Amino acid sequence: MDHFRAFSHRVASPAAPSPGPLTGVTLAVKGNIPVAGLPWTEGSAVFATRIATEDAACVARLKAAGAVVVGMTTLSEMAMYAPDNAAEPMGLNPFDVTRTAGGSSTGSGVAVALGQAMLGLGTDSGGSVRNPALHGGVVGFKPSLGAWDYTGVTQPAPSLDTLGLIARDVATLARGAAVLGTPRGIATPRLLVPATLIATSADCATRAFFAAALDRCRAAGIETIEAEIPLWREADAACGVISLAEGGAWLDLLPADAPIGPRLVARRAAFRALDPATVTAARATCSAFTQALRDALRDGGAIATPSWPFAAPLIEAETVEMDGKTIPLDPARSIFVRTANAAGAPAITLPAGLYAAERVPFGLHLLAAPGEDAALLTLAAMVEAALPPAPTPPL
Repeated sequence: MDHFRAFSHRVASPAAPSPGPLTGVTLAVKGNIPVAGLPWTEGSAVFATRIATEDAACVARLKAAGAVVVGMTTLSEMAMYAPDNAAEPMGLNPFDVTRTAGGSSTGSGVAVALGQAMLGLGTDSGGSVRNPALHGGVVGFKPSLGAWDYTGVTQPAPSLDTLGLIARDVATLARGAAVLGTPRGIATPRLLVPATLIATSADCATRAFFAAALDRCRAAGIETIEAEIPLWREADAACGVISLAEGGAWLDLLPADAPIGPRLVARRAAFRALDPATVTAARATCSAFTQALRDALRDGGAIATPSWPFAAPLIEAETVEMDGKTIPLDPARSIFVRTANAAGAPAITLPAGLYAAERVPFGLHLLAAPGEDAALLTLAAMVEAALPPAPTPPL
């Protein structure tokens, strides 16, 4: 199991849990979230020897509810998405170690997929919880911006960053979410489907999985309605600009000789070349998209898309094949997940199949209106019940 490098540090003998709603639940914590007495490296050589002196607020709440921390997990350097890390080993995909396991909450996703923890705690500024959940064949949820207490956690992109949870099923995830502030609510069994967006963004195999998932949902009594959401692509791109601006500004506060990896060196340089007017325009685009999302979902439900437009690519890949055409991996991979961060909205990925050729998981992504976190978890449970059983890692 250690071959997969899910953990940067394990707790040899976890303390006995307090009685509570999470008694018996094991918890893997992303390395940028402090847990008292454990390494708090943020996946970077800059903080390689740092030990946290107190728990982040979210960790304290989960512990108080009975959860037991079993270790700190590896991540993309400083939680800025990358498929590799120059400072510490990344978690490997449990279905195929040559393919990406996603990021930046990589280790938390791998730990849950391999049964090393029941819950994975991470952060998400552009898919960073949902990406590894997708590639590990498990469930990943991010709440609305500000819904859960972020106190004590490094926040490089405050306009986008949320905490997030990973679990093997919605029920387990919902137990953790309730402790952090999101109970289950009343849901409208309705999915809006941006068919044109999906047809022009996802490959043939992904579209087939998605269509099969919708068929199952309809058979279970969940309504599906075709509806394109204005400014979707623009919001995805705008989210990338804001992430660069805020994350780059955070990197720029580090000493000039800080030992950051080459990806972050390049990111800092790109930030320094960024036109402030571009950032202002990106924020305006996100605001307009948020309103469009609210308008589309005024009668409840969620937007349904694939989680990624193609199967998990090789770790070193910079391009992918999309129905016979070679395209850049970035930003194509983010088209379905990043708009949740652009709108500060809750979103969840559910396992829904295994690609025949690549033998890695397909995921179904649900995006709700900002503030509709409780309803989304209830709707996700309905959808999960209609989907095929989650795939099991072969290793």
